[in-house]
Amino acid sequence: MRFVAMLTIGIAMARLGFGKTAIGNYEAVLFISGLLTTFWVTGLIQALLPLYTRSDDISKDDRLFNAFMVIFGLTVLACLFAIVFNATITGFAAINHSLFPLMLLYMLLSTPSTMAEYIYFLHGNYKAMLSYGVITYGIQIILVVLPVLFGLDVAFAVLGLIVVSAVRFIWLISLLVRNSKFRVNVDFLKDYLSDGIPLSLKFLISSSGLYIDQLIIGYYYDSSTFAVYRFGAREIPLATILAASLSNSMLADFADRQRLGNTLLNLKLESSRLMHILFPTSIAAILLSRWLFPLVFGAEFQESANVFMIYCLIVLSRVIFPQTVTQGFRKNVAVLSISIVEMFMNIILSLLLVKYFGINGVAAATVIVYALEKVLLMAYNSYQLKISLVSYVPVKIFLAYSLLTLSAFVFAWFFL
Repeated sequence: MRFVAMLTIGIAMARLGFGKTAIGNYEAVLFISGLLTTFWVTGLIQALLPLYTRSDDISKDDRLFNAFMVIFGLTVLACLFAIVFNATITGFAAINHSLFPLMLLYMLLSTPSTMAEYIYFLHGNYKAMLSYGVITYGIQIILVVLPVLFGLDVAFAVLGLIVVSAVRFIWLISLLVRNSKFRVNVDFLKDYLSDGIPLSLKFLISSSGLYIDQLIIGYYYDSSTFAVYRFGAREIPLATILAASLSNSMLADFADRQRLGNTLLNLKLESSRLMHILFPTSIAAILLSRWLFPLVFGAEFQESANVFMIYCLIVLSRVIFPQTVTQGFRKNVAVLSISIVEMFMNIILSLLLVKYFGINGVAAATVIVYALEKVLLMAYNSYQLKISLVSYVPVKIFLAYSLLTLSAFVFAWFFL
């Protein structure tokens, strides 16, 4: 729903004649707020899930409130950081100075509100979670698109984001009042931060890979080649959304160690289901990309199709979930260490392959290091946690689909 809302707003802005400068400023607000908060919010949310077990008496449970305190406190620090480095941030993102206070308010309200859907999830209120998504993202589309429709300034579109974020924030507080005790739990905070900090650093390092690749392309090639790479260097949105959702949804189950066998089996079954969706989708994308890219983006972006075809191979890494097992056991320092190895390997491989294969080499390096990360995590789970690969990966299905996908790639690369 979040992805559809963002996509709908972007299409509406472009189709309704919103100027490139106005769209750029709107996107800059989202980019900067995301840059300053997404990595640690993701880490803290994923650290919360394995810690949280459903309490018999929810009214006496204080973990959600303590998690909220941490997330809200860090949001305030992120806003202060943005204020201190105001000139650098606005210059870097080319954001209009008049939008900066609005960006701070949006960041302050929207970042903690991420917790709301996970409160529903942790208590098994899945229908309420979906209703919350339909209502809030529906409101977001309306409040952001209406100013565009009436030809108002971009500030009113950002105000639309702020209003819906305020609604989400107020609703989050009401959920906390109903589902958590408002008291400080020092023991929980110690566990939470010891798990959350490594995961946050892990996501910071992982997200840096995209920027490193772009810096390498920018160094070796001109702006036109950089644009060709940018248009192609993207995964199928369905793959990232479904894979991340499955991983997050399974993390909470690892809190109950008595049901570990069932949890691993469930992860294996859900991975299999995901493979039946993502592999055929990726194969179709590989086979059609050289036809679709010139049609959608123009003939000048024909070469982007090659980069996209390579990126489609990331699906081989997306559909297996050793990271879910490692994080479920709260071995987040190991996850962080492997991410650091991944980052250095990405730099080395990208610099090596770009000399021989150009922008396609940089894309190939990304596919390789993603696979390397999963291999290292599987090895860690096997040797340190004593959890075999076959207990949570449908190996036969994975190998069959992988062979089919690689065959489709070879065919498309050389014959289409």
